[in-house]
Amino acid sequence: MQIRTGATAILIAFLCFSCSRSTPEGATAASNEVSQVSQALVGKQITIHGKFSLRCKVGACIGLDNRQVVYLVSAGSFTWGKPYPEMDGKLVAATGTLRLYQEPPAKPQERAVQHVPDFLYFDVERVQLRLIGQ
Repeated sequence: MQIRTGATAILIAFLCFSCSRSTPEGATAASNEVSQVSQALVGKQITIHGKFSLRCKVGACIGLDNRQVVYLVSAGSFTWGKPYPEMDGKLVAATGTLRLYQEPPAKPQERAVQHVPDFLYFDVERVQLRLIGQ
């Protein structure tokens, strides 16, 4: 009976320790690398890996393996000069603080106007991009 009680106590302690060390969805415990993005990661510094493209709906973007897209957005005047054209279509690692764009709610008189859907992005002036493959 004491062996069963001891094993139960160890199991409970392990589960409590595991719960207290939880990581955001898609993140690994050892790093800030994520394989998928979600609103739960907004405001956190993360690293993603994916295919860089200069031809996205909102400027440039990084396409993840699971078909999610993280855009690279500039608040000022940013030009896509070197080295970005050489990265186009290649695998990159991008590290930055994930942001969420949400358009303000439409006013009643603007209902017929098309609005931009919410999207996740990095501030291009603050993201670190590096080429990792072809």
